Amino acid sequence: MHRELSDIIALLVEAGEFDLAIQAAQQIEDAWVRIEAFREIAIAMAKAGQTERVNQAFQLALQAIQQIEDAWVRLEAFREISVAMARAGQLYCAFQATWEIEDEWDRLEVLKEVVEVLLETGQFDLANQAFKLAVQVAQEIWDALVRSSALTEIAEVLTKAGHFDLAIRALKFATQAAQKVWDDWTFSLALKEIAEALVEAKQFDIAIQTAQKIEDEEERSWVFEKIAKALVTAKQFDLALHVAQKIRDPLPRSWALGEIAEGLMEAGQMERANQVFSLALKATQKIEDSWERLQMLLGIIEASLKVKQFDLAIQAAQKIEDEGDRSDMFWKIAEAATEAGEFELAIQAAQEIEDAWVRPSVFMGIITALAKAGQFDLAIQTVQEIGSTLDRLWVLKEIAEVAVEAGQFDFATQAFNLAIQTAQETEGARSYSWMLMEIAEVLAGARQFERAIEVAKAIEDDHLRSQILDAIMAARQEKEGQ
Repeated sequence: MHRELSDIIALLVEAGEFDLAIQAAQQIEDAWVRIEAFREIAIAMAKAGQTERVNQAFQLALQAIQQIEDAWVRLEAFREISVAMARAGQLYCAFQATWEIEDEWDRLEVLKEVVEVLLETGQFDLANQAFKLAVQVAQEIWDALVRSSALTEIAEVLTKAGHFDLAIRALKFATQAAQKVWDDWTFSLALKEIAEALVEAKQFDIAIQTAQKIEDEEERSWVFEKIAKALVTAKQFDLALHVAQKIRDPLPRSWALGEIAEGLMEAGQMERANQVFSLALKATQKIEDSWERLQMLLGIIEASLKVKQFDLAIQAAQKIEDEGDRSDMFWKIAEAATEAGEFELAIQAAQEIEDAWVRPSVFMGIITALAKAGQFDLAIQTVQEIGSTLDRLWVLKEIAEVAVEAGQFDFATQAFNLAIQTAQETEGARSYSWMLMEIAEVLAGARQFERAIEVAKAIEDDHLRSQILDAIMAARQEKEGQ
């Protein structure tokens, strides 16, 4: 029945038969459905330019809302019709609906939404009127902290809509309310909310002044950190540093300085960024909690790697206390530096790795990259950093193969000689024979047949020696037959 009536009402509204639509709506028994019908009729009248008649349908909707017993449902009905009337430009009706809401905080929440809708629809003059009423309602809230928070929330809505002038006015009222809070912690909380809203509104100077009034040191420090971060985004590095210097708590101070340094790096101010990173590292050392200290150091390392400042990353990694975490970071730095072709720094980072399992593989990666980059001399020098005989032999073979391919036979010979010496260091005839066989295969592959035969003859294992000599001879014959 309700659905049929709603359909009829919709048709009547579409035809402009508003009197008949109102009569039909009055027949609806369900209060919520009746409210919706009257609301839609009022909106249609406003769109049709029949502004004088809008109030008739609106008043009938209000009467229906007042019949709802459930307080939450009644509040929701008032909210919906307030917003709908505001969207339709019927501010008087919107205000009247909000004024029917008993609780001041609920009334203010609805007014905030009305302001937001008016701003979204470009009804700026009406939004200004709604803002004034919202401030008036907020001023009637007895609790100073709640009043301050309410005004701050209004400012946030205005800031998001880009109406900074109204936002600042709301925040001034919020500050006045906060000053009436007697409890220090509560006062700090109120000022924190106001300062953060000022940051959103990009009113940095006023935000700094507000933050300075926060008596709780920890809260003040974190608010300054947020201000510094916002200033970095705005590329106001000098002011950001000025704010960071006001932070006493080492954790937010470290974060602020780290963010400033990262911003300077991205802006290409490397020398200055290095100076600020040094300050961040000093602040990090004063952080008492080991986990928080580690997270800060990891943040500095990540930021440094992002802009390929590997020396800074190494400095930060050296401050990490846990051996495992420290080795992991040096591994990461070494790999990043290797990929960037910063081999000296990659070697420096790898030398710091204490993990005996990780260290050899990192050096092998660096040495292979050096060989492929044609830096055979440094690659051969770095082999001595690898303790494992098998790993050292493998990487020398790798250098030799790359050198042969590049036509660098002097370096290839040097690598082969070191490989043979390395093979001689192994314990056990079988292992020694296998290593010599591997070297002989590489020499044969490089068509260094005489040298390959010489190495093969040194193999003590009869079977392996015979096998590799046959292979070398076959390869030489194939070469000679070409």
